[in-house]
Amino acid sequence: MLDPIAATELTVSRPAPQPAGMNEPGIFKGCAEADGPLAAATKDAILAYLGKPNATSWARVADRAIAGRTTLGQAWAFAAPGAIRRHPNAAELIRAIRLAVARQLTAVNGSMRRAH
Repeated sequence: MLDPIAATELTVSRPAPQPAGMNEPGIFKGCAEADGPLAAATKDAILAYLGKPNATSWARVADRAIAGRTTLGQAWAFAAPGAIRRHPNAAELIRAIRLAVARQLTAVNGSMRRAH
């Protein structure tokens, strides 16, 4: 016969903590800086860039962390290795962000999980 206290301890389970950024809405789901959630200034800068992509605004956002220590520039280089000399359009940058988040989740969890 099982000890009732031991049986209770066996049945109590806590959900695994979600990776940082999984509560973020929309394109930022799964995005986080190395030390926590994305700063509001980073989100605003990215949204401004997506609204009007150009070389000047790309220079302002390319060094911002989007998935751990991965910057937008690194995410873009990974997503489109041959296109590194130009700035991404909005759709390309969103794809690069999704890929960076997926890579980050794979590194953290050891398996691929949907990021969006």
